[in-house]
Amino acid sequence: MIDIQNITVRFGEMNVLNNISMAFEQGQMIGLVAPNGTGKSTFMNVLMNYVKPLNGKIVFKDGLCYSTKQNEVKIHTFVSMMPDQSDLYNHLSGREHLKMFATMWKSDLKLIDETIEALNMGHYVNKKTGTYSLGMRQRLCFAMQIVTNTDIMMMDEVMNGLDPNNVEIISKILLKKKAEGKIIIIASHLLDNLEKYADRIFLFNEGKLIDTNQIIEDFSQAHIKTIRIKNMESNTKKQLHELYPNIKLQTLTNDMTLIHLPSSEASLLSSLTSFLVERNVVDFAFGKVTLNDLYAMYYHEESNVTAS
Repeated sequence: MIDIQNITVRFGEMNVLNNISMAFEQGQMIGLVAPNGTGKSTFMNVLMNYVKPLNGKIVFKDGLCYSTKQNEVKIHTFVSMMPDQSDLYNHLSGREHLKMFATMWKSDLKLIDETIEALNMGHYVNKKTGTYSLGMRQRLCFAMQIVTNTDIMMMDEVMNGLDPNNVEIISKILLKKKAEGKIIIIASHLLDNLEKYADRIFLFNEGKLIDTNQIIEDFSQAHIKTIRIKNMESNTKKQLHELYPNIKLQTLTNDMTLIHLPSSEASLLSSLTSFLVERNVVDFAFGKVTLNDLYAMYYHEESNVTAS
């Protein structure tokens, strides 16, 4: 459990984190999404006590918080953050790194070979990390996090530099760890992947963490609530707004127009399909608002047309 209470972090005159309060429960995968420089890494650094908040506190199990150095040591036995590639020692092998982390966190050494096998690292793990490619180094950093076997794991851009196969392998390992009851907090720009696996997803805005379900009701539920149209003409948008005044249109900076539906009734879907086809609009798709859509709407929205 993580109970975040009124956390504020200020750099100069700017509140990077602004009076944040929320709780995360065991067995949850938490996704953090935002442009660079908006507070994702700072948030995780506060959870690790690498950055001291101006006010507020983080409370973990048994009421532990970062009130003393002794408490910090206790907390860091069950809370860990994935190392960065710059933390690797080029003269040591991948296996030596894994053994070092497993020993530091006093976890079962059997996890080392299990993790090596799961990540298909066997053909290079005994070589010095100075010979590794960026993708191999990234997999090693993730493996080092996994062998800590802590109850709470934090990862900043864990999928960086990985091909789709390795992204899928890592995702399955994360699901396994979540099923074991761990809290996993991931900051990532791979939005499709995050949407597929995360239980809760938060965007950052002016120092606040905003739950995606607050932005769009039932965002995490797979209901047909959107029609997505590329390069929709202005005249067609105007006609649609006149005929369906209760429907909201949004045009994003990538020229994608989203038609937000008040319901997914078959009659409404049929009527809208006929409207579009009659106007030679054939490149459209029904579905739910995706995390990519939501990101563009929230951070790069170009225009709105709303019922008056």
